[in-house]
Amino acid sequence: MKREIQAFIDAVEADEIQHFTADTTEKDFFKDPDGLMAPLAAFIREQIGQDQLAQATLNVTDTDVSVRLEMSVINLPMQDSKTIGKIMETTDEADLNVYAVIETPDINVSGLRIDALAPATTYVEQAKVADQSLHDWLGLQIEKLQAAATNEAATDVPNADVTKPAAKKTTTKKPAAKKTTRKTTTKRTTTAKKPATKRTTTKRATTRKTATKK
Repeated sequence: MKREIQAFIDAVEADEIQHFTADTTEKDFFKDPDGLMAPLAAFIREQIGQDQLAQATLNVTDTDVSVRLEMSVINLPMQDSKTIGKIMETTDEADLNVYAVIETPDINVSGLRIDALAPATTYVEQAKVADQSLHDWLGLQIEKLQAAATNEAATDVPNADVTKPAAKKTTTKKPAAKKTTRKTTTKRTTTAKKPATKRTTTKRATTRKTATKK
């Protein structure tokens, strides 16, 4: 069963897809995933026989989990049809495959897991093999969901059971007041000294007596 890439994209965007939807609870899904998925698998095989594109969804109504089977030309969900046109040559023709898809935040970081089960024709012609692949795939996804639930329960401790460490008292030391010592400066009063009085010395004239010769 083949489709031209562009024809597949156009059909998906126009919602020319055959849909099947069923509901269940988490308890029933964990208990009997194969039985709950059997009607979805039968619907997909019926649409393959009529050369129709199809999608079958199982909603786990009491959680945010949804599981589905859908047909596509690549390992991408139908909802990503625009991305398909960017990574594949739209004029090429490709085989249609049946994919198992699970969506929930607990499955991985992206919140989505998609894996190929078989080419569309093989899904009909080798139904038992395809169903076994789906059985194994469901088992792995359920294990992941149960592990996530267990981890969440282990970390979801009531506040009353958590003993908070005693708060440390923080003692703030006040900085010692700085003592301000003022130096007292004694101003010395300097009295200007009077200039010394100059003494005036008067030289006395000395009269020399001249001896008279006789």
